[in-house]
Amino acid sequence: MSLSRLSDVINGNSRRGDLAVGIYLVPGFPSWSASLEALNLCVRHGVDFIEFPAISDARWSPRTGPVLARALREAEPGTEDQRVEWLLRAPVRVAIVYGSAWLSPDVWSAPLSLRTGVSGYLFETDPPDITDFAMVAAEDGAVVIPAVDATADGLSNGDRRVISRGGGFVYASLGPNTGARSASMTDLHRKRAELQSFRPELPVCAAFGINEPVDVEELRSSGACDGVIIGTAAVARLEEGTEAFARWLKGIMAAAK
Repeated sequence: MSLSRLSDVINGNSRRGDLAVGIYLVPGFPSWSASLEALNLCVRHGVDFIEFPAISDARWSPRTGPVLARALREAEPGTEDQRVEWLLRAPVRVAIVYGSAWLSPDVWSAPLSLRTGVSGYLFETDPPDITDFAMVAAEDGAVVIPAVDATADGLSNGDRRVISRGGGFVYASLGPNTGARSASMTDLHRKRAELQSFRPELPVCAAFGINEPVDVEELRSSGACDGVIIGTAAVARLEEGTEAFARWLKGIMAAAK
């Protein structure tokens, strides 16, 4: 897995006038069969990358939001074989690192299968310095993905440190918690311009509060970002059943592409 894999995938979409799409799924939620079918549907419909939790205990911050927190709590534990089978279905994977799963660069407490073939790591709560984490990730052929708040003016010194050492894409949150959006298109355009002035080669993916095809269409037509990441809405639709998830996903992909 090359270090540029994520940015190559996302920038390739941008050159075609499309948005890249990342979908967050929780292995084992609402059941192993449903989560596997959802993953197969994502691959079949051309989702560009899959986000999944790298977690070792039930710890997360309030920004995870109630829907995703419940999915993390209620997911069926599964076996190592089930985890490996699930992960191998997704060609491009981003691990969301929760709690103590990666407490320090030399201490990884989540199952090792969650690291195999990962393209990028995104910390649910950013560590103060990602330098050593980024070096360890590079040994896996992966990157640490920098995250910024789209509602904040300018780039702080901390933002610049993380962005300078990160890669793949910049994760721009549109609100304080998953499933909730407060940033305007003007906010996102401004943030993208700030990011491109600092790391012009890194694409920008928007997340939080992107729920329906109309939201994706608005973002694509605005040109304010290069990709979208959807978690809360994806998990909520899947809980309604795989048929409901399939209909929703088809609409999302049509709006993005």
